[in-house]
Amino acid sequence: MMSEKPAWWHRQHIEPYRLSDAEAWKLIESPPFYCVFSWVTREPAPVCCAMAYVVLDGRVLLTSTENRDKVKAVRRNPAVSLCFHRGLRQVTLRGQAEVSSDAQLVQRWVAAHLDAWDRPLTPEQRESETRRFLSPDRVILAVRAEKLRSFDGAEMFRAESNG
Repeated sequence: MMSEKPAWWHRQHIEPYRLSDAEAWKLIESPPFYCVFSWVTREPAPVCCAMAYVVLDGRVLLTSTENRDKVKAVRRNPAVSLCFHRGLRQVTLRGQAEVSSDAQLVQRWVAAHLDAWDRPLTPEQRESETRRFLSPDRVILAVRAEKLRSFDGAEMFRAESNG
């Protein structure tokens, strides 16, 4: 005779509701291209902010400027975490960030970012938006993934409905 699981079981035992790495990367590589970026201050204290990103060359790339606290913090301690959220699915990526001032990489980031916008840009609008990103202190935070954690809430809710 099978015993019924208690009502809380699915919310405590979430291992079955993880995405495969391929599913996680599909989520990361799908719009909208915004995530929560987390780093550690000198104290150390956790800090996070929402940021636009692109995926190029197998890395998640974000952009900022040299004067920002997150860039200074990543130079001290490259350990970072990013959280991506689409509906009831989420992926947390832990990895190491490298700060790059490579102008060509900045240009590639801007082009990929503008390509991902949900509205077409005229050539004049695209040029105007591009100029907004091309300050001499612009850098790329290139994150190489070390670990992915994920959760599919819709799958958990389906399991709860089925008992």
